[in-house]
Amino acid sequence: MFAARVLAIFVASAILACGADLKGTWSATAQSGYLGGSWTAQPDPSGGATGTWMLQDATGKVLMRGGWSASKSARSWDGAWRATVSGRAGEYSGTWTSTTSLSPQGHLAEMLESALRAVVTGTWKSGPRVGSWSIRASP
Repeated sequence: MFAARVLAIFVASAILACGADLKGTWSATAQSGYLGGSWTAQPDPSGGATGTWMLQDATGKVLMRGGWSASKSARSWDGAWRATVSGRAGEYSGTWTSTTSLSPQGHLAEMLESALRAVVTGTWKSGPRVGSWSIRASP
């Protein structure tokens, strides 16, 4: 287990050192049911990050795409997201949060690195709609 943790930290550090985007998959619950897709992240020097995300159907067709941002408070990661629906005008937006046991000085890279080992979860909100989400990172 220790070796796996060291390897995960090394992989995440190497990815971040070369400035490459991190990527992974996500899933969420909503009143309409299960949602899922993929995400990318580009950590910034301040410790936060920005990235992209896509909502895909079961066949992989992109239904929505957008961007997100994140910053850390003492006990959570907080962020905002926005997206457009493929083939339609208009935009959706909202917020998200994830409670963390990382130190208040921790960077988003540490949360994403932990997603290499285990699923990271949180909640999202868009107007009156709320739900839960989870991510998994891949090196």
